[in-house]
Amino acid sequence: MFYLVGIGLNPKQVTLEALEAIKGCKKVFFESYTSAYSQGTIKELEEISGKKFVELDRKGVEEGFLLFLREAKNLDENIALLVFGNALNATTHLQLLLDAKSLGLKSKVLQGISVFDYLAETGLDAYKFGRVCTVVSPKKNFAPEDFFDVIEKNFSIGLHTLCLLEIDASQNYQMGVSEAVSILQKIEAKKKTKILDSTVLIGLYALGSKDQKFRKGTVREFLMSGFGKFPQCLVVCGKPNEKEKEALAILCGAES
Repeated sequence: MFYLVGIGLNPKQVTLEALEAIKGCKKVFFESYTSAYSQGTIKELEEISGKKFVELDRKGVEEGFLLFLREAKNLDENIALLVFGNALNATTHLQLLLDAKSLGLKSKVLQGISVFDYLAETGLDAYKFGRVCTVVSPKKNFAPEDFFDVIEKNFSIGLHTLCLLEIDASQNYQMGVSEAVSILQKIEAKKKTKILDSTVLIGLYALGSKDQKFRKGTVREFLMSGFGKFPQCLVVCGKPNEKEKEALAILCGAES
C-alpha cells in the first residue's frame, strides 16, 4: 500500500488515521520543497509516530519515487510520502497515484489541514476565491509573470486570489509578503494596470501556529513591513461585499 499523507501546518494537525498509517509503514518519506511547518518540526512528528523519515527533494520525488513504489509492490510493503498541508494542493503528487495504479499497487490519500482551510478566517467568503497562483522571484533568464495574469482574470470577475509564495528549501529561502507585493507592483507597472492600489491586500502569516496572523493593508504598508513570521501567503481581493468588508476590518486589522 502507498499512502500519500497530508501532515498539516504543524505536527499536532496530523490526523489519527494518518498517524496509524505512518506507524504501519516499512518506509516513510517526506518532501521538503513545497512548504514548511509554521510551528514545530518534522523531528517532533518522528517522535510522535516512532518512525524515522527519509527526506526527499523535488528530484527525489518527481524522478526517483517510482523506484520506491516498485519496491513496495514487489516486497508487499506499506510506504508513505508525507507532504506539508494537504498532499494534493498545489503539488504534482497526483502523478504518484497514477504511477502506483499502473504498477497495481493500492494507494490511499489521507487529507491534511492546509492554507486553504484558513481563508474564511480572514472574513472573506470561501466561495468567492478564483484560481490560485504562485508568485516566484525573477532569476537570470527566468522571470515568469503568468501568476499576475491569474490575479488579473480573477479580479476582472470580482474573485479573490490566493497567492502562494515561492519556497526553496535547498537555499533555505521563503518568500515573504513584502517581497511578493514588490514583485507584483513591478509587473503591474509594466502592464499599466491599477489592481493593487484599487483593492484590499491581505497577508497571511505562520498559519497553524501560535504566531498566526491575518493583516490587511496597502501596497505601501506591505512594502514597509514584514509584519509576521513564516511561511507567508498573500490574498489579492476581488470585490468584497459589505459583510466581507466588515469582517476584514475586525479580523484583519492592526490589532488582529
